[in-house]
Amino acid sequence: MALVLDTAELPRQDRAEAVFAAMLIATPACRLVHWDPDAVLRARIDLWDFGGVFLWRHEGSGVRMTRTAAHIRRDAPETVAIALQEFGRARRIQASHTAELSRGDLLLSDLTAPYDYAWSGIGAASALSIPYERLGLPVDLVRRAAPLLHTSSLYGFVREHLARLAADADALGADAGASALGEASVVLVRALLASAAHHDRQARPALAETLPVRIHAYIDLHLRDPLLRPATIAAAHGISLRTLYRLVQPPYSTLEQWIINRRLEGIRADLARSEHRHRPIADIARSWGFADPSHFGRRFRAAYGLTPREWRRLLAEGG
Repeated sequence: MALVLDTAELPRQDRAEAVFAAMLIATPACRLVHWDPDAVLRARIDLWDFGGVFLWRHEGSGVRMTRTAAHIRRDAPETVAIALQEFGRARRIQASHTAELSRGDLLLSDLTAPYDYAWSGIGAASALSIPYERLGLPVDLVRRAAPLLHTSSLYGFVREHLARLAADADALGADAGASALGEASVVLVRALLASAAHHDRQARPALAETLPVRIHAYIDLHLRDPLLRPATIAAAHGISLRTLYRLVQPPYSTLEQWIINRRLEGIRADLARSEHRHRPIADIARSWGFADPSHFGRRFRAAYGLTPREWRRLLAEGG
């Protein structure tokens, strides 16, 4: 599942009705009002399924979405949504808390309670919708944590995770590991909320549960960094090397070799891309953390039985 609506494909007079219908698919029932009804309406709405955890993205003209008590009585999924404001400025009011949002801010909405959310001008937001039963936290804790997300040490980490999820959603949603990625996302959000609510009894096990997920995500983010090695990974997470090796056990290799293999796979993929056809091999290798061309060449040949140049030539010849 991906594109739900793109108004660029529709006549102007049909766009407002189409946006309303698309929002009913992507979000629970609400009242939708376009901020400037006289302007040319623009909207693109995408939706992806990560094993029952849904990611939706809305980009376009300003809107106001109001979910009232009447909507909740009629349509009340026991769900929370954690959203990233990608660009534009927005405001959300829920309970007694007003959140002013700008680029890069996270927002948690409890969809079992009324809210009012709006942005003006052109904006975009991505949101991950998680059922309460998957989240595994009581409603009162979630509501206590919602205005305090920024106080958690996990705030930036979850923000980066959601940004990457939205940026690569097409590929990630089609991957065989999409459901596992959805579950990992739930674990991260659970830890963020428990941490923000300052609830030690639930925060400590939640933080411990997310540690392997956070380590893997850290490796993903820093894979191209030539300084990435087990010691820097352990230091970044405040753990010993022994604990790191216990938590991250790649199949059939050591952690060091697993990192090298992943870099080599990235280089091999780049060498196959047409846009890199004339890019120097040493430059591609350097971009993946290999500072020494000779060391890289030996590693590549040991892994694939060909030199990088031979691999590129084979591709060019249609092999």
